Amino acid sequence: MNTKPHYFIGVKPDNHVISKIENSRKELQQRFSFKKWIHPLDYHITLAFLGSASDEKREKLQHLLDESFLASEDFKLHIDHLGVFGHQESPRIFWAGVEEEKKLFDLRNQVYHICSQADFQLETRPFHPHLTLARKWDAPSIFSEHLLKEFLFPEDLVFNVDGIHLFQTHMEKTPKYEIIKSYYFND
Repeated sequence: MNTKPHYFIGVKPDNHVISKIENSRKELQQRFSFKKWIHPLDYHITLAFLGSASDEKREKLQHLLDESFLASEDFKLHIDHLGVFGHQESPRIFWAGVEEEKKLFDLRNQVYHICSQADFQLETRPFHPHLTLARKWDAPSIFSEHLLKEFLFPEDLVFNVDGIHLFQTHMEKTPKYEIIKSYYFND
């Protein structure tokens, strides 16, 4: 099966935070019955999903990102809650959310503007920053939202955002997201 590669722009937690999430994974898997758990190296927050793109279009985007003045200073994100997307009884996405941070929303707006200049058609849904942990509820019982509030993450799930990454998706590989290029704020 030969599919066109897909791309997205996002931020990644550092290895310390990935390890902390992984330390909680066994408990999460016992509490939440999802079919597919995401590889820890694939944890990210998507800023803009680009879909497939010709080399020319991707090169135009990369040139614009190289020339742009991204958010001028690093900022911290704190992972502090769980949530789901999809039907409440049988959600399709299980995620970890971050405490609201204006600088992340500003960065996302900058990224959207640059992607639009490169002629990408972007999603118009509201931005809900999250790291996908698992997919497809897989239990005979109905999902119960109160379970989300019972689970407490460690207090120190905080990571520094000092840039963005252009990712390519490799559906046949694990992990499946490859960083093609990184763009740092202070370069």
